[in-house]
Amino acid sequence: MDKQLLVQVERLRGKMVAAAIENNTLHQEVLHLSQSLDELILQVQVEKRAKAARRKNS
Repeated sequence: MDKQLLVQVERLRGKMVAAAIENNTLHQEVLHLSQSLDELILQVQVEKRAKAARRKNS
């Protein structure tokens, strides 16, 4: 798995938490960051599944 992608997930998670603390969890910025984080997490999951499938077929 791409370690850079995991770094991006953690960085974005930190931004989201900070925005939620500064504003509130329903603030537009928090919701946008949450959606972006969801997309990155989905990308990580897709990569993990693809890697597992390659191993299985090897």
